[in-house]
Amino acid sequence: MIRSYAVPIFLLLSLLCTAAPSSIVSASSSSVQRTIIAEPYFQIYEDQFSLASAHDNYTVSFLLPYPQALYSAKAYGPGNSDLNVYVSWDPSRGNMSLLVETNGSSSFTLKTIMHYTTMKSNSTYTTFLNLYPAVEEEMAASLTLFLPSDSVLVGSPENLTLVAVDSKPVLVGTAILEPSAAYNETIRYNGSFELVEISSLEHRISVGQSVVTVTDSLQVVNLNTSAINKVTISLPNGATLVRVYDSIGYMNYTLSGSDLTISFRTRLFPTEKTSFTLVYELPAASVLEIQSGKSVLSGVIPPQWCPFLVRNLVAVVELPLGSSEVSAPGFQIHNGSSSIECWIQVSDATPYSGIEYSVSFVPAPYAIPVGSIVFAILISLAVLAVLAYLLIRRRKGRSQGVQTAPPQPPKPLPLQLRKGQNTGSESLLHKHRPSRSFLVNRSLL
Repeated sequence: MIRSYAVPIFLLLSLLCTAAPSSIVSASSSSVQRTIIAEPYFQIYEDQFSLASAHDNYTVSFLLPYPQALYSAKAYGPGNSDLNVYVSWDPSRGNMSLLVETNGSSSFTLKTIMHYTTMKSNSTYTTFLNLYPAVEEEMAASLTLFLPSDSVLVGSPENLTLVAVDSKPVLVGTAILEPSAAYNETIRYNGSFELVEISSLEHRISVGQSVVTVTDSLQVVNLNTSAINKVTISLPNGATLVRVYDSIGYMNYTLSGSDLTISFRTRLFPTEKTSFTLVYELPAASVLEIQSGKSVLSGVIPPQWCPFLVRNLVAVVELPLGSSEVSAPGFQIHNGSSSIECWIQVSDATPYSGIEYSVSFVPAPYAIPVGSIVFAILISLAVLAVLAYLLIRRRKGRSQGVQTAPPQPPKPLPLQLRKGQNTGSESLLHKHRPSRSFLVNRSLL
């Protein structure tokens, strides 16, 4: 049975602090400073250990409801060097042990990410937390717990104090840790959150002459304990021409202000995934800045609409052909056949990753979108094809459809009709036939 010593230890610690502030230091020469960033979608634990003596390895444990709650664990030694971490799960006690190879160092940092630890009931969320680490020896500990963004706290451990750090609500506390003791608690808060995370995201920004087109292709995972059939995200201000589609076709959505609610084709059960693509446009003037004659596109990774945990993220900035003096620190630059691509890949990204980017370039003198050029070429080819078809058809019609008219008999000369003269053909023949007497006389000659 796991016992929690947080309350009595805090009271004892308070008495010690009142009697002699230095007594905490004398209680243990080893110490740990734990910082927790608690969000409904994930919780980030950062433990900074300072040990009384050097160790080749050190074990830190968490009490968890199930092994899937551990998302990742990484450790760093002096100089931010990587340290190996080995994970083992004890199902009988619900204990997740992380063995860190400290390589003879007396100080190290352990960064652990948890998920699937938040439950929702109406508008109230409950998140399971380990306030302090379970360690091998007696140790002085301090805690700084950042509460979920845009939340209203309705329940928290009594041995913690609510303060403000950088205008953010924070719970703080101290304790003397006993060997192998666990300190698990929950916090409850109200708000409106989507219990999902993103397993993969391609965030593509295509810079045009007057607009910037954003294409986000993502795979969403359901973190709820029940099925869901939609997800809501907040689009940037000024987003227009919104389209959402998957491999089947366009998907239904509703847009209320900047809140975009996307309806899935089927219900998504816990831990299940679905994929779709979101496209929208932004005015270039609202996204690009002019600095020293260059256009500058800057932002953060993940994008601002994504407060979730992203396992694999690729960000791509597409610049028009003809752009020059391209600068993108941290990005790889590739000159393609239709654009210049600047891209970067990040793993386990969160809004707290602190990844900012800036891409600067000199636009082409007369940058015409590649899509417009292709469209104009297709229209020109279509017009030429129609004209050629009409010309061939006209020539074919002339060769097959025109017939020679039959010869017409010459019109008879006009006749001067005399009064009482017969107009029949017989009289005409008689008029032009020589007289018989003339023929006889001719023969006698």
